[in-house]
Amino acid sequence: MLFLLAWWSIRARKVSFAGSFVAMLCAQTLITACAVLLDAGRRAAPGQGGADVVSFVVPFGFICLFVMAFAVSGAFALSVQQRTREVALLRAVAATPGQVRRLVAYEALVVTAVAAVPGCGLGLLLAVGLRAWLVGQGLIPGAFPLDFGPVSILIAVLICWVTAEFSVWSSGRRASRVRAVQALGEASVPRRRVGVARTCLGFAVLAGGVWGLAAIKSSGGSDAASTAGVMVMVLMTAVGLLGPWVGKLAGAVLGLLCQVLFPVVGLLVKTNLTMGYRRLGAAATPLALTVAFAAVALFVPQMKWHELSQQDRQRMVADRIVQSAGDGLPASAASTIHGAAGGGAAVATTGTYVTVVDDSESGQPGPGGIAQAVSDGPLDEVLDLGVVQGRIGRLGARDVALSEDLARRAHVRVGDEVRLALEDDQVEKVRVAAVYRRSRGFGDAVLSQRLAAGHLYDRPLLLDAVYVRAQPGREQQLADSLATLHRAEPSWQVLDRAAYRAEALRRQDASMTATYLLLVVVTVFTSISVVNTLVMTTMERSGEFALLRLVGATRRQVARMMRLENAVIVLAALLVGSLVAGAVLSVFSQALTGSSRPRLDGATLALILGGAGILALATGVSTTRIALRQRPSAALRGAE
Repeated sequence: MLFLLAWWSIRARKVSFAGSFVAMLCAQTLITACAVLLDAGRRAAPGQGGADVVSFVVPFGFICLFVMAFAVSGAFALSVQQRTREVALLRAVAATPGQVRRLVAYEALVVTAVAAVPGCGLGLLLAVGLRAWLVGQGLIPGAFPLDFGPVSILIAVLICWVTAEFSVWSSGRRASRVRAVQALGEASVPRRRVGVARTCLGFAVLAGGVWGLAAIKSSGGSDAASTAGVMVMVLMTAVGLLGPWVGKLAGAVLGLLCQVLFPVVGLLVKTNLTMGYRRLGAAATPLALTVAFAAVALFVPQMKWHELSQQDRQRMVADRIVQSAGDGLPASAASTIHGAAGGGAAVATTGTYVTVVDDSESGQPGPGGIAQAVSDGPLDEVLDLGVVQGRIGRLGARDVALSEDLARRAHVRVGDEVRLALEDDQVEKVRVAAVYRRSRGFGDAVLSQRLAAGHLYDRPLLLDAVYVRAQPGREQQLADSLATLHRAEPSWQVLDRAAYRAEALRRQDASMTATYLLLVVVTVFTSISVVNTLVMTTMERSGEFALLRLVGATRRQVARMMRLENAVIVLAALLVGSLVAGAVLSVFSQALTGSSRPRLDGATLALILGGAGILALATGVSTTRIALRQRPSAALRGAE
């Protein structure tokens, strides 16, 4: 019975549920594409790029789920708010609170089911397009098969349905709290009290976000980079829970400003914002999410790559770098390159991983990071790591150099003996010979290849690169001899400093391309949510516009009132989104560079703020014009 009532409720209020349907359609499309690619990645044979697809899709799908929850919960909250009179009548004819909650849950089920068929179809097309894009960018091999089963599509539909039910739980609970005696009165006057449970939960999430930012601030740049997106989600969840309070504060402050600047229309704007603070909070939240996520998604990689390239440029002293186009250089390549005519110092590096063991008795692992195993030779003549303590010229077999970040986290300094767990988890006791600061893009530890060679996990010792310094005045001779070596060994790539930096820029562009794809998808999703929210909040006020026009207000005056209200919504959203993004970027900058003032590109910042503001204002203005086209009498009948 309740399922049929939910179906007829949706059919009778197609406009109210249009926003929920569009949000669910977009969510179903994205989640289906992610599920199909994950299934294909799981089925792929070794060497076909399945692991690369999984590593790309997992964070992508997680972010899409978060944005979906935001969009669906906001759309359903507005839908329930607009149907307060309907819910009031149900309570008046003896509907129990549980029945009202189940009605809202059934409505979410109906919307999910209706959006599932077209959403799954579009998701399959999106999966095909993403596979082609990943192959075109060189991120996966062209042999990757898009092989999936029907279970993945069913799981995608189930995930969207469960997420939607969790998202509308608050809306159903709020609707079920309407008492039968107070129902009709509450249908005409908005409820002024914000729920205590929601407020407490919002402040708890906000406190958790602040604590997380404080922890990241002291954890180092690598941790900050990997958790910046998560912190935006946590803080925006707090903003969503505290949305009514954001609306109250923005309505009071900005409404008063409107009243001072525009005495006639401003008074009406202030009254509307004060009474409709829930509507203001609901409209500002998705726009704030768009601003915050776009800013962090764009600026965090830019800041990270800028710091990495700056340290790389300062670190590089070698005249030539020899790398392999395949899996790596043979161990004998170091001596071969060192014997090239005109060559001076030559040091080979091999990437590995180390962990500092905190407790020598229990073997409890502590902080760790990427390490570079280096061959015997004057390391400081080919790489300037920015040594702040000790000496790093020639490391002994039991010596290790640590980055400032790892040394701080491990609470060690030069001269201390530490226990290192190497790649095969075997523990070796070594002495800290030096501490250096230029670790971005290189590694948090440097140790001897003689020590690391016996602890590589099921792989031979291959060299990642050989750094060569020419003898004074013999740079050209070294270049010629290495060119001859390249002709003999075509897989050995010889790069000068300019070519090495160009290769780093190419890797940066490839990394940023994936970021741009994620940003485009999420921005489109959140923009749809913004448009849905503004359309729903404006169209529900058709009766209010009709009353204003019947008592003498002109169409231009009503439109001017709505422009001011939309401006308040945009300003509040931009302030909240900028505050969230600024907090995350400031902490990230502090962890990465030591300065709490992030390096931001003015044009990019203007594009984010201006694009979000123009989108919201254009939607509000166009929706208001549509609502004002009706005659007042017809609008009143429609509102009833």
